[in-house]
Amino acid sequence: MTKNLKFGLPEIYIGPGEFAVSREPVIISTLLGSCISVALFDLDIPAGGLNHFLLPSPKSGSVFSESGRYGVHAMELLINDLLKLGVSRRRLRAKVFGGSAMLSYREKAVYNVPKMNIQFIFEFLDLEKIPVDSYSVGGDLPRKVLFFPHTGKVLMRFTKKTLAALERRESQYSHELREKSDLTVSHLFRGEKTGGTGVEKKE
Repeated sequence: MTKNLKFGLPEIYIGPGEFAVSREPVIISTLLGSCISVALFDLDIPAGGLNHFLLPSPKSGSVFSESGRYGVHAMELLINDLLKLGVSRRRLRAKVFGGSAMLSYREKAVYNVPKMNIQFIFEFLDLEKIPVDSYSVGGDLPRKVLFFPHTGKVLMRFTKKTLAALERRESQYSHELREKSDLTVSHLFRGEKTGGTGVEKKE
């Protein structure tokens, strides 16, 4: 954890497969390419959390420690830990970010990772009856996200500074998808429950 000098608050950075929840005045930040981050919050507590998932659902045989990498499990992990903080599921609200198209045309033609991620998360939130207050998805640039869980506020900006590194990471995700040829959105809610706890950064 570092301190964000601009806002004078502790900052928790989460990477792919990680999430963080808090009731304290902190910032939870992340950097997104084709990945999705969902900020969930309950302003009556107040408390909130942010996750960062790579793909909609896992291929067969994924190990427990990787469960937070996939949207199906990342959302369950985030919601469950928020409930432990005392939030009400019926008061949860969401803000959604990510899903940039950063792969080459050839890779995008095989599996459109950002499109699948975007479709998954809006279907999931609709099924769970969690309203979406705002979102910024799609495009072709990385996003830097700062989430203030105690207020529900999100600051988001596009950035080109880490474009090359993110493109390499995106190519790796595309390769993983190609190994699971039967992955479609209709399968997303049938993924095996791994029972893992993910990588949690809790304050």
